[in-house]
Amino acid sequence: MSFGKDDIMIRLRTLTLLLTLALLSGCGMLHSVAQSGKLLAPESFGLIPIAPHLYVEAGTDEATQDRLRADMDRAEAAIRRAYGSVSARPTVHACVTEKCYAAFGGRGSVARVFGQRILLSPRGLNWHFLAHEWSHAEMSTRLTLFAWKRMPSWFDEGLAVTISEAPEHSENHWQFLINTHIPRPTRDELLTYQSLQQWLAGVHRFGDDKNFERVAQGQPTLSPVYAAAGHEVRPWLAQAGSQGLLHLIQRMNEGADFDSAYQPNPKQP
Repeated sequence: MSFGKDDIMIRLRTLTLLLTLALLSGCGMLHSVAQSGKLLAPESFGLIPIAPHLYVEAGTDEATQDRLRADMDRAEAAIRRAYGSVSARPTVHACVTEKCYAAFGGRGSVARVFGQRILLSPRGLNWHFLAHEWSHAEMSTRLTLFAWKRMPSWFDEGLAVTISEAPEHSENHWQFLINTHIPRPTRDELLTYQSLQQWLAGVHRFGDDKNFERVAQGQPTLSPVYAAAGHEVRPWLAQAGSQGLLHLIQRMNEGADFDSAYQPNPKQP
């Protein structure tokens, strides 16, 4: 089998991401990365296809299957609105049990993306989280490998938050954090989250990664870092539109640094 240039680039990005995740998080993440390899052969590990690029856990009821098909369409429409077109065609794997999600390496999160493979937990079975992960896949498809490695994590995540419109990361949630005096990153701190390692450190510091435990205890979810990223990128995308986003991607692909390609709006409160 021969691979085209685009296929090779996607595989390189995926390999780089997986290796980075493993190195950042030690043996536990290394095991998770190994588990995610099962997504390459989903039918061998309890998933069944129900539509092009969509697998669900065996035994998923028909109503949930119908909703996921509709969510695929809605997520794709959201990507098209933001980017002007759709380049990435990620394969989605939807788990309706936590056991399934953990078996594929998703333990402790709501949804994950491994290159062009999206994994959804039972808590992420909606178009919001599907669109969020699809945005990451779309961005990695459109950027060269060199540009992709230089894309700040805060922008990539903020764009995904903006596109997905998840209530958990919304402007309303940001205002709730302010009104209740819940610690959150300042804009200056947010912009230091350049690498994946810095982003994950911020997520851990402000507790975005504690929502699984919060829900189990009947507490509301809190997403200070994701909400901060959305608060920064949301007005930028509203002003720049898809043409501005594509221009930023083009400039980065041509070798420009992010700061010169990104023209931020005035500081938000």
